[in-house]
Amino acid sequence: MSQLQNILAYCDKMFTPSESFIPRGYSAFNRLRPVYIGHTINGPVPDGAEAIDITRLHGAGGAAVFKQFGMISSKLEQTLQDLNPIAIHASFGKSGTYALPLARKLGLPLAVTYYGGDATKTSNTKDSFFRVYNRRRQKLWDEVDLILPCSDFIRRELLSKGAPDEKMVVHHNTADPAKFQPGEKENLLVFAGRWSPKKGIDTLIDALTRLGPQLNGWTVRLCGNKPEGERDGFEQILHDKLAASGVKVELAGWVPADEMPKHWAAAKIACVPSKRAPSGDAEGLPLVCIEAMLSGCALAATRHSGIVECVRDEETGYLCDEGDAEALAANLSKMVSDPDATAKMGEAGRALALDQFNLQNQSRKLEDHLLRIAGKI
Repeated sequence: MSQLQNILAYCDKMFTPSESFIPRGYSAFNRLRPVYIGHTINGPVPDGAEAIDITRLHGAGGAAVFKQFGMISSKLEQTLQDLNPIAIHASFGKSGTYALPLARKLGLPLAVTYYGGDATKTSNTKDSFFRVYNRRRQKLWDEVDLILPCSDFIRRELLSKGAPDEKMVVHHNTADPAKFQPGEKENLLVFAGRWSPKKGIDTLIDALTRLGPQLNGWTVRLCGNKPEGERDGFEQILHDKLAASGVKVELAGWVPADEMPKHWAAAKIACVPSKRAPSGDAEGLPLVCIEAMLSGCALAATRHSGIVECVRDEETGYLCDEGDAEALAANLSKMVSDPDATAKMGEAGRALALDQFNLQNQSRKLEDHLLRIAGKI
């Protein structure tokens, strides 16, 4: 095999536990080698990977001058040139704007992947001179070689704000089918996510309250809640509602990514009631959908963002409108009352995910995209 060529994988906050999908995206590369660069390492560096905290490489003014004005020290330039990279791939729009001056200085093509809030939050879409991303956003779109929205929904969001359609290629989020597989299924319904407005956990709790005794014989497991004393007002109100409702649920707390496969493996139903938050924040394509589908779960979800691109209504699950607790309860009622039909939906969902959202296939596509903008294929 010929020697791997380096690309710079820019993410300003590297290896954040909730963003493990970033290094996974490079997992099937066999021609390119990602060298991770950024300013903070928030978690373990993957085995065999090289990560460079570029904070120590800046000149006078440090990271602030680099981020605000795109000033690149000779030490940073030389360190990166010595890697002989052929392209830069930035994860998230903000990292793309930080990487743009590097791409110019090093003469490298630049690709940027958008995942959700970076394309939808009002704070990211409004005009603002004071925020680097907002100030540099149009220059990024003018000069970038490739924009990879993680769903067609995100493509449309970017398009509506002025991003060039001819530079955009939808590159769906994925999960690893070797990691997420069906297990011994139980009458188990699982929600996994932060207890925040975007995740729609309030809609789910209202729906569960409506179902009441229909849930007899089923276990409802809610993951992602914080311990008492660490909750914000929104989450505490939901805990109070649950306590007053009398609905029995298992509160699993924060579940590390490596432990989620066992929860999905046992579940028959995955609930993903996401919706656009008051801040404008929206999902791109929730990874939990793909993880659950690969694990053979039927989906009870909303017509939100990229969810409609992976969940087929009445075939791999049921969809309802965002925030519609009554419709969500009706869909869940159908699913818990007919576990066999629900199990068949889960099987159909796994087949679909294996075909269209397979990590290995998507990773190879990403490698091809980067080789293409580098003029190597």
